[in-house]
Amino acid sequence: MSCRTPWRYCAYASRQQVTGISNWPPSLRVAVSHTSTSSSVAKLLQSRCIHNDGPKTANPLINPPSVSRPPPLTLPRRRDFESAPKYYFELGKGYLRFYKDGFKNVLASNRLLREKLNRTPADDRPSILRPYYVPRTFSRADWVLLWRVRHDMIRLPFFGLMLIVIGEFTVLVVAYVDHLVPYTCRIPTQIFSALEKGEQRRKAAFDELEAKYPHGVLSPRVTQPVARSHVLRSLHISGSMWDKLGFTPPGMWEAKGKYRMAYLEGDDKNIVEDGGPTGLEYDELRIACAERGIDTLGKSETELRGWLGDWLRLTAAEDITERRRRMTVLFLTRPENWPQHRDFAVPEWHL
Repeated sequence: MSCRTPWRYCAYASRQQVTGISNWPPSLRVAVSHTSTSSSVAKLLQSRCIHNDGPKTANPLINPPSVSRPPPLTLPRRRDFESAPKYYFELGKGYLRFYKDGFKNVLASNRLLREKLNRTPADDRPSILRPYYVPRTFSRADWVLLWRVRHDMIRLPFFGLMLIVIGEFTVLVVAYVDHLVPYTCRIPTQIFSALEKGEQRRKAAFDELEAKYPHGVLSPRVTQPVARSHVLRSLHISGSMWDKLGFTPPGMWEAKGKYRMAYLEGDDKNIVEDGGPTGLEYDELRIACAERGIDTLGKSETELRGWLGDWLRLTAAEDITERRRRMTVLFLTRPENWPQHRDFAVPEWHL
């Protein structure tokens, strides 16, 4: 049996099966040990189900609504037009329609989030000042929606202005301002290009890390600043411009890195509670893997579910410091070299 399908121990599709935590292996049981009994878990799940928003999906607790992702892009075919000007005119209209739909998706996502927050008790609401706090009534879908709305709403004013000024020609510009485009307004080639660039940067970052520190993450020469700089590069968080300049600007981790860690900690927790990797739609599975530094291009769906299952199994820990140390080891190790078992050594520090 493949060691890359560890989530077979908790491969459940329905919420009812989560209550059987006592039957989980000890290594996975710790991930939800903050709930003392199966009955308390059942009550928590009921409260989370109440807050389900958006279009129905295979598992709406774990998959955010489709409006949080780019809409379909439908373009005309060149062979359907005898006139080149007519074809390019329709092509421009197709892109403009896509960007307008993506713009509307951001607003729709924000509306769903507002409705969710209005139903959330005041003392349980998330705050950017407490990025690591995961509301008790938030499902995984709610948590992802929160962070995507934050990401896209910041970029919406600039992108909206660009759309008004240059209209159909926006597609010619977005490649140069990728980081200023809301996620829902990114065309498929733009997303593929970002994934490809991210995987290339990740390979280069690991090549450099292993050349400088051949003894790995437990080497005394590998410090927290070294690890943070590597993670910013390997997760494609910092701009590639800094790779060319040869350094990471001060404050980059505080501005971006710690928020990615906060998001992933909450995401890991909620994925386990809301169904595991088996419940993720393919698009969400691909995004989740990429966010954790797992290459997705050329990988099958089965492989990706196995890698994400490994991540959740290896990082699960009741103690938050221990969990962060485990995440540090995985971030500083190529996925194909991740430990096979949970009893691996961790550094005394963490990211």
